[in-house]
Amino acid sequence: MKILKMAFKGYRNLKENELEFSPGINFVFGKNAQGKTNLMEAILMFTGARSFRGTKDADLVSFESDFARIDGKFFFENTEHEITIIFSGGKRKAIFDDITKSYPTNIIGRFKTVLFSPVHLSLVKDGPDYRRRFLDAAICQLKPTYTKTVSKYNQVLRQRNSFLKMFNQSKSGFELLDVWDSKLSDLGAKMIKERLEYLKIFKNKVFSFYNDISGGKEKIEVKYSFSVNKNINLGLSLEEIKKIMISKLEKTHESDIKTGSTSCGPHKDDLEILINEKPAKYFGSQGQQRSVVLAFKLAEAMILEEFSGESPVVLLDDVMSELDDFRKKYLLKNLGKRQVFITSCDKSDLKKLEIGKLFKVENGKIMQVKNF
Repeated sequence: MKILKMAFKGYRNLKENELEFSPGINFVFGKNAQGKTNLMEAILMFTGARSFRGTKDADLVSFESDFARIDGKFFFENTEHEITIIFSGGKRKAIFDDITKSYPTNIIGRFKTVLFSPVHLSLVKDGPDYRRRFLDAAICQLKPTYTKTVSKYNQVLRQRNSFLKMFNQSKSGFELLDVWDSKLSDLGAKMIKERLEYLKIFKNKVFSFYNDISGGKEKIEVKYSFSVNKNINLGLSLEEIKKIMISKLEKTHESDIKTGSTSCGPHKDDLEILINEKPAKYFGSQGQQRSVVLAFKLAEAMILEEFSGESPVVLLDDVMSELDDFRKKYLLKNLGKRQVFITSCDKSDLKKLEIGKLFKVENGKIMQVKNF
């Protein structure tokens, strides 16, 4: 999988331009706040995902424009494809091979990338929301239908929470809570099942990469932490998981009504990361935590490649300076022949890299150059 060329107009601070990329390493350099991460974000948009910086679509349009547009030409599935995404009025429109999709998320699963940014260094030490989002985003690229499941679950969750707050005030219609429990459990069971299926493969690859990085001196474990019931396992059917979730929701009716929120479900689950049987979040050194994230991202890339038959495009956004020489070399060694985009302020990151193309970014203007 390769991105051959890209054009953009009105996107963030990037000046209107058209770029052609190398099938190997593309190194993008420049001072801070010039537009390097905006370019990486724009490439990620071709996956159909939201901004990894949590930005609303309306904020992706430059102050000088009424809309933003990004166009990309790609090679995957043994042929060339084109994707266009237009941001206007706080909404987006996606066009795949000249066909406008009814929903922008319908392009998810076509163009595949793995992004590694400083944000991901929070995967271990920050709250469970980061780890849930990582897991769901990884599954969405493998199984685009999972995107709809997550979206519907979040919609029902909001509706159930609204009902809980309303009931707390009016004390009427309690029987409707069973309806919301059933709807939420149906979708929640599907999410839990998909997460467990993915994790079964993922944790083994993480173990392999981390074992390699640590030289076999440390053991890593990745476990799924349930808010519903600790006894849920991969062998349970969807219906069995749903029954367990409904039972838990019924038991928390009283407390949920008091708080006006749903206290259990996949939106409250977590990934437990242990190094030598101790929580990495609390006992892992900075180096160990970075090794965990490195193993996570390499495992994500390998799974995408094995199950889709396509090598994902790798985006390394300003992470090289966050890694020591050993981890930096290990990362580059294990990227194989994938197309890679690296952004950095530090020209020393160029050393020992076989650069395909070099780009300089200054005040939103991106230029291909031969050297620094």
